Amino acid sequence: MIKLYGSPLSNYVCMVKSALIEKQIPFEMVAARPSQDPAWLAMSAMGKIPCIQTESGYLAETRAILDYLEESSPTPALLPADPFARAKVRELAQSVELYIELVARKGYGFLFGREVAESVKADLARDLPKGLAAVGKLVKFSPWIAGDQFTYADLLAFWSLGLAQRSAQMNAGVDLLGGMPGAQAWFDAVASRDSVRRALADQDEARKAQG
Repeated sequence: MIKLYGSPLSNYVCMVKSALIEKQIPFEMVAARPSQDPAWLAMSAMGKIPCIQTESGYLAETRAILDYLEESSPTPALLPADPFARAKVRELAQSVELYIELVARKGYGFLFGREVAESVKADLARDLPKGLAAVGKLVKFSPWIAGDQFTYADLLAFWSLGLAQRSAQMNAGVDLLGGMPGAQAWFDAVASRDSVRRALADQDEARKAQG
């Protein structure tokens, strides 16, 4: 059985957890935090979460994990069968991560009650609209983010935009979902899936436990 190391509070852990549930792959959740401890670095080279333990060994980096799950358990599929369509899903997923999630992450300090520097807010106001425009050229929302098939781009984008939207609005006055026609209806549809609802419930429970 796969072991998933991480915290329910991590949106990247939730991406993997949701994919495991979508694919009906049995797994065990193991509590872990990012660490530079040598034992953890032997499992996750940068000390990040999530990390999974498989019968072949440990694997880190979210998109590498999602690709592994797809290739080792191809049904139900979270990538299209056509090679070009698969590549377009990966392009979209990577674009959301690089140009929206990682940009908005610079302003996540407000989630922990920390002041976000004005220079960071200025960077977000400059860079997020560029990322939004790039992603807007790739999305379909017909009904899913890459077309008529639900893919792991839907999971990656949902868990990325959930936090990024709050950072964008709070720090830069940018409405990510409002800036892409059809995005809010898509977001709500993903939120209603059993895999996401279960991960959200675990996240809420973890937040309550933290107080």
